[in-house]
Amino acid sequence: MSETVNIGEIAEQLVQDIFVHFKWEIKQRWNENFDCHCPSHLSSDKKQKDKHPGDVIFFYEDPYQGTTIYLHTDLKSYKKDTIGKTKIRDAFKSLAMSVECAQDSNSWRETFSIDTSEEYDVRGLLIVHNHDHGYQKVFGDLIDTVGFDSLPIPANICLHFFGPEDLMRLLSIANDIMRLTLQKKISTDYTFYYPDLVLKHRQGDVWGQPATVEALTSPYLILQYRNLEGASGQESGYVVYYNRPGAYPEEFVYLFDSLSRYQMLESGKNVQVRLTHKHPHENINSNFSLAKTKYAKMWGFDPIREEILNQIKISSIVAIVDSYNIAWMGWRE
Repeated sequence: MSETVNIGEIAEQLVQDIFVHFKWEIKQRWNENFDCHCPSHLSSDKKQKDKHPGDVIFFYEDPYQGTTIYLHTDLKSYKKDTIGKTKIRDAFKSLAMSVECAQDSNSWRETFSIDTSEEYDVRGLLIVHNHDHGYQKVFGDLIDTVGFDSLPIPANICLHFFGPEDLMRLLSIANDIMRLTLQKKISTDYTFYYPDLVLKHRQGDVWGQPATVEALTSPYLILQYRNLEGASGQESGYVVYYNRPGAYPEEFVYLFDSLSRYQMLESGKNVQVRLTHKHPHENINSNFSLAKTKYAKMWGFDPIREEILNQIKISSIVAIVDSYNIAWMGWRE
């Protein structure tokens, strides 16, 4: 049996296992090349490139911009010992060239059936998977050593990344959403919550919104769900996926203040905090409780608001390790 399969099988599996739960969509064509039209794009042997690769094209509607975001994605899978600065640097360099071409490429638009009648933005996404599950370092520390200032990345090119730890966290959250819906603790009718900000206002319908790539890498991700089918009373609410260790009460004081500013605490809806950090602090529950006391004091110990805080529960999600294996997953090396 071959050790690799078509990249499309992985892209489909990835969407089913992870990103479909965050309401991302995918273009039907994957593992396709498109024409290069930039004379400055050179290969490793200094010859002008004629093609750029495209593993997967994810897309979703941005809730603040009101435009379609296309994530031109490069999928990588490495053993723990091969995840290093040189490979990651080369991957970003190649991805940046691909995105630069894609932004103004008829070949890219035709290859991936892009609707040009509506506004859109093309960005790059590097996904690095560790197939032997031995990489225990902080991937962000490796990113800090890449030296983006010395890479030929134009100012208008936006690149995102998910490292091995990010993938496992997102897989765990996706699994938690499935568990909560199957257990009828939240409804299947859910959206990701984006409050109106001072300089940015949410656009479009509040329901059906995706988890943006920025939200998936932020300190917390807010899921909002409608009333549970068949439930009596007010059973709609929020799930806050919290990606910080909770080492200090002030972390949660800031969280409570943010939720209050978003008018979530006064909504009368259920609010639960679900921990997603790989290494939560040993005193996280005590810090959470103390933060409630501190924030209640800021409210002047108003009994109604104290009751609201006391109803917020905190718990951990089940950490999941994926079963992807190079024997049947054809990631590009």
